[in-house]
Amino acid sequence: MKLMTNGRKALLAGVALVGCLGFAFNAQAQTCTISNWAGGATNLADGDTGTQGASNRRYGGPCGLQVDIDGTQRFVSDNSPQSETTYIARFYAFLDNAGSDPMIIFAADDGADDQIQVWYNFPNAGDLTLRVYDNGGGTNDLTESAVGSGWHSIEFAWDAAATSDIRFSVDGAADLTASPDTSGLAIVNAHLGNVDGTATGGGSVDFDDFDSRRIERPGRLLVGDANDDATINVFDISAIIDEVQTGTFAPGQPDCNEDGSINVFDISCLIDIIQS
Repeated sequence: MKLMTNGRKALLAGVALVGCLGFAFNAQAQTCTISNWAGGATNLADGDTGTQGASNRRYGGPCGLQVDIDGTQRFVSDNSPQSETTYIARFYAFLDNAGSDPMIIFAADDGADDQIQVWYNFPNAGDLTLRVYDNGGGTNDLTESAVGSGWHSIEFAWDAAATSDIRFSVDGAADLTASPDTSGLAIVNAHLGNVDGTATGGGSVDFDDFDSRRIERPGRLLVGDANDDATINVFDISAIIDEVQTGTFAPGQPDCNEDGSINVFDISCLIDIIQS
C-alpha cells in the first residue's frame, strides 16, 4: 500500500500545553475528562471518555478514551516535550473494533515532521508497527505481527544519535530493535488517537494509561492489580466482585484477562495468578 504523501506532517491543531516535572507525562482518564491534555484535542471532547460499559472500556482507573475511526482526525496532543533527544512512551490500546484500514494511532514530531509513528493494520491487518525516520527522511520499521484481540500495551524508546537505540515492545514481549542515524532530530509534540484520519472503516479504538518520559521505561502496569496496591492477592478479587455486583469501579487494573470486559472471567484469571 502506498502511504499518503503528507503522512509525516506535524498535526499542529490543538496542541496541548501540559505542565511536567522533568518531562514525565501520564494521562489516565481518572475523572472522565481530557483536561490532562490541557484542552489539546482535535475533534475529541470529554464526551469521548467514559466509564466501563456496553460501549466503552478502560484499562486502569475509572475511565478510558474512545476514538471513532470514521475518516476524521481525532486525537489528543501533548507539547510538553522540549526538543527532546530521548523520548520514551507507553500506552494501552484496545483495537478489536478498529476495522482493517491502516491507521496511525500515535505520532511524535519535531515541530514540522513526524519522527515517530505507531501504525495499526500495517503492513498487514492486525500488525502493530513502530516507524522511525532517520535524519535523511528514510523509514525504519519494527513490526509485531498479528497482535490478536484484547488490550495491548505499546511501549517504545527513541533517541537522537548517529547509532540510535530504538526499541519497541508490545505486551511486554522481547524488544524489537533498530539503530538508524537519528542525529540532529528532536521531539516537540506527541499525538494519540486516530492521528492521520485516513481510516474509514467505522468502529473505534480505546486508549488508556499514556505515559511518556525522558528516562526509564515505565513498563507494563501490573495485570490484575484491581485495588491498585501494587500486589496481587484476594483483595483484588474483592475489588472485582464489588465492581461486577455493585458497579463500584475498581481503582486499579481489574481487566485481568485484558479482553475489554470486567466479569467473572477476570476473577478466574486472578485466582490462577494467585495460585500459580
